[in-house]
Amino acid sequence: MQELDRAFLLAALDGLNTNICITDTVTNRIVYANENMKRIFGLAEPEGRICWEVLQDGMDGLCPFCRIRRLQAMGGEQSCVWDEMNTLTGWTYKNFDCLIRWEGRDYYVQNSIDVTEYRKLTEEAGLDELTQMMNRRAGKAMMETALKAAREGKRQMAVVLLDINELKRINDLYGHSEGDRLLQYVSAVLQPRLRTGDLMFRLSGDEFVLILSGEDKNSAVRRIVQAQKAMADQREQNGIFYEASFSFGVAEAYPENRFTVDELISQADRIMYLNKRDYHIRRARERLQENGSRSGDPGQFEYDKDHLFDALSAGTDDYLFIGNLKNGSFRYSPHMVEEFGLPGEVVENAAAFWGSIIHPDDELYFLESNQEIADGREEYHNIEYRARNVRGSWIWLRCRGRMTRDENGEPEMFAGMITNLGKHNQIDHMTGLYNRFEFEGNIKKYMMDERVESLGIMILDMDAFKNINDLYDRSFGDEVLRLTGRKIAAVLPENAGIYRLDGDEFGIIVLGGDEEQCSDLYNRIQYQFTRQQEYGGRKFFCTVSAGLAFYPKDADNYLELIKYANYSLEHSKMLGKNRSTVFSRSILWEKERRLKMAELLRESIDQGFVGFSVCYQPQVRAGSGRLYGAEALARWHCSEFGDVSPVEFIPILEQTGLIGRLGEWVFRSAARQCSLWRRFAPDFMVSVNLSYVELMERDVFPAVMGALEEFGLPPANVTLELTESCMVKEDKQVNKIMGRFREAGLKVAMDDFGTGYSSLNSLKNIPADVVKIDRSFVTGITEEGYNATLIRSVAQLCRQVDMRVCVEGVETEEEHSAVRGMGVELIQGYYFGRPMLPELFEQKFTGM
Repeated sequence: MQELDRAFLLAALDGLNTNICITDTVTNRIVYANENMKRIFGLAEPEGRICWEVLQDGMDGLCPFCRIRRLQAMGGEQSCVWDEMNTLTGWTYKNFDCLIRWEGRDYYVQNSIDVTEYRKLTEEAGLDELTQMMNRRAGKAMMETALKAAREGKRQMAVVLLDINELKRINDLYGHSEGDRLLQYVSAVLQPRLRTGDLMFRLSGDEFVLILSGEDKNSAVRRIVQAQKAMADQREQNGIFYEASFSFGVAEAYPENRFTVDELISQADRIMYLNKRDYHIRRARERLQENGSRSGDPGQFEYDKDHLFDALSAGTDDYLFIGNLKNGSFRYSPHMVEEFGLPGEVVENAAAFWGSIIHPDDELYFLESNQEIADGREEYHNIEYRARNVRGSWIWLRCRGRMTRDENGEPEMFAGMITNLGKHNQIDHMTGLYNRFEFEGNIKKYMMDERVESLGIMILDMDAFKNINDLYDRSFGDEVLRLTGRKIAAVLPENAGIYRLDGDEFGIIVLGGDEEQCSDLYNRIQYQFTRQQEYGGRKFFCTVSAGLAFYPKDADNYLELIKYANYSLEHSKMLGKNRSTVFSRSILWEKERRLKMAELLRESIDQGFVGFSVCYQPQVRAGSGRLYGAEALARWHCSEFGDVSPVEFIPILEQTGLIGRLGEWVFRSAARQCSLWRRFAPDFMVSVNLSYVELMERDVFPAVMGALEEFGLPPANVTLELTESCMVKEDKQVNKIMGRFREAGLKVAMDDFGTGYSSLNSLKNIPADVVKIDRSFVTGITEEGYNATLIRSVAQLCRQVDMRVCVEGVETEEEHSAVRGMGVELIQGYYFGRPMLPELFEQKFTGM
């Protein structure tokens, strides 16, 4: 009877139109495969052979996607359902897998169904098979169409990216079928809330995208929050017995924006990530309040230590840690447990516990950084913070660690060391000077010492130190740092000390120092670097800039004092370097103004360049006085600061990485306007400025040529302007792209000639069609002198190399008359008109 039963069972398995395979989990050898599987994989007798050798291709070990380890970790009578792209056949299978315990051994039972054709049909249909909504490919295509229609209809729209919270945890606890049911539930809640013109599609595993037509950010947020509430209210009646929620981010698309589909989704993703991070931090705190921090059993800690952890802990003053990111538990060195009163060597929900003893000013930074590791967003961790020890003292700690991933790419382990900076070696080994920890510690100590009534701090930074590293190498740069430290130390008075800070920065503390003494000290330091220096037969030149701040006049705590000294150093750099700046409230005001302005500029650009305009300043032919063209100039107005000069807002755009977006918008506006004016004046020329930073950040060539094609503007009607200082850098990238523009038919102009370091002779080597002489040379032009001679010489030389000359800044009839006789071709300045909006330009130059 038993033999009959066995024969019947085998016949039944062989008759199935699915693949059945049973594998020994210890040896990875096949113990059974049904006839269908043998036929599909071309195997006569697979029994006894290693599974990944005969069922996969290119594997030299257990498949990275194998579910054996996951099933073992789940324990019990668990099963899993998953999709596999087989590396041997290239087909897609839906696998229904489980572990069976038989006679003391675990066997891996896999039942797989070929779903290749079904998946292909589903994908071609553009449907996600689980939620029956559009899949990624179809959804992004529809989003592209919707985006184009919104631009043409001058409508805005909101792009929402939402991500299911803790879906992985739900899959691990309740199985993937429950996770799939949650995804279907979210879809069922959201889809009925779509309005006419709205779209929704599944972007990836736990992510959905909604396109809300005609909505701005605020109204979109209100709609999604209502959906969140409905999702929470309806979950029990839909059989969802656990907390179900999602995090989301919203991006706005205005008609003027040129964002692509991927860029809009990326913007929403960045905001969603911040919200999701806050969600995880909030949940960690809630779990701490609900359950507290419990000590785990070190013997049960899932890590192959074999005395390694104990040996390392005993052999270093640093605190070691290793964390299991699957369950949130961490193990710490015994002496750290003692120093900070940890519940035990193993701490569950460790991030939340540490949050309770971290200094309030450092807590959010600490929790956010740890959440980035837990999310897998960052793999390396290096932060400093203060924690309260068992004696109630705040201790500065530096935590460094690295995260590793499991076979599925998920965060698995986080390990590293925590350094007690109070015990740290205070010497900078490169220069032999005290380091920044000692710098900070001494300032704090002096501030607490009643005998110290005042002190000054000076932050010194070497100007253009990078050039030394680039010219020679970093080892030579290290020697220069050592020499610099010694030179500075040699001129210090008895009440001053020098410290090596970060990179090429040095710090000086002057006990009892006032502005006069510290400024005098800087002058002596500055003098040490006024001449070219030599070391090891190599010559170099490097000046130093400084920022100064004073206690208690400027600040009564370390953080503000060092911040103000750094602000002053930035000010010295902005003013041209090789100088010192004493902190004043005006510097703080300017810094805060720049920060606020950067925020407002970003808002203006994100909202479709609200507040920006393009004005046009006429350029005329010197001989006939007729209109030649105009220079397009960006202008910005905001409610808080009013009209802001480009001299102020352009550098901020360059520093914040926004210059490229504005530059493209200005060029498109100028190209559109020029194409309109060419109907009245076919030879009308428009000049547009390019930023060196813009050229370094990205390839602007496709955007420029695309705009010309879009508006039907010939390249010959456009001049691109780049300042003299940028064009004489001999930067290969700049020369290459300007060469491409000239080959495409555009003209190139060197702007602000005379303000940089070009010689007249170098003009013949500059890849330009026009040279624009800076307005500063028009001063005194009516009298014979250097400026008049320069303009004549430039004009004569440029004619020889087939270049035109344009003189800027002509404001009076006398200046106009003088310049006209100097052989230049073009003139620009207030005499002919200030920069003006297109409507006024047309009125003034109707004859064109």
